[in-house]
Amino acid sequence: MKKTDYRNAFFDEMFEQAKKSKDLIFLTGDISAHSLPKFQKKFPTRFYNLGVAEQNMITVATGLAMNKKKVFVFSMIPFLTMRCFEHIKIDICSHNLPVVLIGIGSGLSYDTDGHSAQAIFDIGVMRMLPEMEIYNPSDSISTKNICKIVSESKKPAYIRLDKSQQLPLYKEGETFNSDFKVFKNKGKDCIISTGIMTHTSLKVKDELKRLNFRIDVIDLIKIKPLKENIFINLLKKYKKIFVIDESTFSGGISSVISEITAKNNFKKQINFCCLKNTQDVGFYGNRDWLHKRNKLDKKSLVRNISRILKKKS
Repeated sequence: MKKTDYRNAFFDEMFEQAKKSKDLIFLTGDISAHSLPKFQKKFPTRFYNLGVAEQNMITVATGLAMNKKKVFVFSMIPFLTMRCFEHIKIDICSHNLPVVLIGIGSGLSYDTDGHSAQAIFDIGVMRMLPEMEIYNPSDSISTKNICKIVSESKKPAYIRLDKSQQLPLYKEGETFNSDFKVFKNKGKDCIISTGIMTHTSLKVKDELKRLNFRIDVIDLIKIKPLKENIFINLLKKYKKIFVIDESTFSGGISSVISEITAKNNFKKQINFCCLKNTQDVGFYGNRDWLHKRNKLDKKSLVRNISRILKKKS
């Protein structure tokens, strides 16, 4: 197995979908990927670079979608979501148009670029839009399958792509009809994670196993809407629950899990391992350093989770 770039996995599949549908249009805000030039060469009348004008790009996408086109829009997450929020809300979501927003740089992907380029609030922002579906793939296989799903959907969708390259977690042919996947380890406890942090969570799981703690990992692939009844019934099987997330508490899946469990009168305690609700302005470093600073590295997570697991319920 080799590491694969999330962008290439998505755009390779988008290329295949474009072969099937002449209505698929791609817009980019002056950002590219290795797998995009072949799309541009094969479908020159369906590829448009609209420059660093993301709000205008959303309006163009709206017009195309209103004329029966399936539109894919690509840019860095902060500029695609927060800068364009009102345009997405009014133009795309209020008309429930099938526009796919592809954001690159989930979490701390753009590590050394600082807080203005990092995406640690975007889930919280985008999930406020009632019509918007949110996906966060954890590897190239789930990324490819999500592209297939949104290509056939008639709803607005937002996909968070990590900027890193990772080994696949799933096998070719895996189906992703449910909102999540469970990596079972005969555990009485579980970790809930999403995207890049699912890889970290699986390493934590293996390390905890060596310490005689068995814990399952739930990979949250579709963040919104989440099949709440199925999800809550799954959580009822576990004694202690941990959420590992590379977002702030209010800006990521921590608040999603909190709301769902509160609404469903779920009584068990949930332990959150996420970023603090701060922009951390002035601190620059690579992703590993930022993880250690926020106790999201494997060593810190194993230490903190094992300490809680040792306590009697």
